[in-house]
Amino acid sequence: MQPLRYIVLGAGGIAHAHVDGFSKLEQVTPVGFCDVNADALRRWKERFPQAEIDHDPAKLLARTNPDIVSVCSPNVAHHEHVIAALRAGAHVLCEKPMAMNLAQAQQMESARQAARKLGAINFSYRHNPSFRFARELVRDGEIGRVHRVNVRYLQGWMAAETARFAWRYDAAVAGFGTVGDLGVHMLDGVAFVTGLKPRRLVGMTRVLIPSRPDHDGKPRVVTADTHANFLVDYDGDALGTFETSQATPGYGNHFVMEVSGDRGVLRFSSEDGENITLYAGRSISRFSTWKREEFPRFNIPSDFINRQPKSTMEVFVRAIRGEQVEYASFADGVAAQKCLEAITESIQTGAWANVS
Repeated sequence: MQPLRYIVLGAGGIAHAHVDGFSKLEQVTPVGFCDVNADALRRWKERFPQAEIDHDPAKLLARTNPDIVSVCSPNVAHHEHVIAALRAGAHVLCEKPMAMNLAQAQQMESARQAARKLGAINFSYRHNPSFRFARELVRDGEIGRVHRVNVRYLQGWMAAETARFAWRYDAAVAGFGTVGDLGVHMLDGVAFVTGLKPRRLVGMTRVLIPSRPDHDGKPRVVTADTHANFLVDYDGDALGTFETSQATPGYGNHFVMEVSGDRGVLRFSSEDGENITLYAGRSISRFSTWKREEFPRFNIPSDFINRQPKSTMEVFVRAIRGEQVEYASFADGVAAQKCLEAITESIQTGAWANVS
C-alpha cells in the first residue's frame, strides 16, 4: 500500500474533520500544519509531535514535500493555497466553497490539469448514507422522471447571543455567507442525487444579524449574508426551491432534501442518515388526492451502508492510490461556483441569471 504524507493549510475548526477522516485510513500520516494562530499550531504539535508547524505555507510546503495538501483556510486564501500546493507537486483536497469567484475556481482547475494532479472538494454530504441511497432510488427510476426538488439547510449559531465575530461573518474574507457555506452543499447535493443540470436561477439574500462582538467585546459589522432563498430552473424543466439560514434559532445542522417525480416522492436528512422517506410506485401515482401526508419512513439497508465510502478523505486517498472511485472533483467545485456566480448576479440585478 502506498504510504501518503499530508499537510493542512488552515488549522482551525474544519481541519479537525480532515484530520479525523485521514486518521481512519492506513498509512496516511500528517507531517505539517500551517496557520496564523500560534495557539492552534501548538495544539496540533502536541497531538502530532512529529509534524512540522509554520505560519508560512510556502516554507511548510518546501520543508515537508507532502503528497496531499488539505486546504482548510478561510475562503479568501483557497486560490493562493491551492495553486501553491499544486506547484509543489501535491494532490489537493480543498474545502468548499472552492473559491471567492468563478474566475479563481477555473484557474485552480486549470492549474490542477497542468500539474497532472488530483483535486477534490469536500462536499461531505455525498457520504451521508441517506443521500447515497436516495441517489440509488432516483437512478433506479423509483420516483420516475424528476419534477421538483425542495431543499432546506438551516443552522442557528449566528443568532446565538454568545456568538463572537469570526471570519465567516466577513464577506471580504468569506466571499459569501450562508449561500456559500451551506448553499454549495445544497446545490451539489441536488447534482449528486438527481444528476440535474441547472440552467438559470434567481435569488435573494439578507444580512439580518447587524453586528457581533469580537473576542475583545468590540462590535463588528456583519457583512456576509445570514439568510438566502433561491429558485433554480433545471434541465428537463425540473424546478428547485432552496432556503438556507445560519441564524434561525433552534436549528443545529438541519439539511433536508425532498425530491419528487411522476411516480412518487422521497425525503432524506443529514440529521437522520440511516433512514429515508419514500412514497412511490404506479399504485400511488395513479390517484389524485389524499387526506394528509403520511409518507412511510424506513431504515436504509445496513448492507448498503456498510458498502459505502465514509468520507471525502477516503475516496480521495483511494483515487490517489489508483482505484477507479468517484469523488467530488475540482470540476464539481467549478460547477457549484457557477451557481454562486449566478446567484451573485441575480442579487445585483433582481432578475434571473443564466448558469454559464
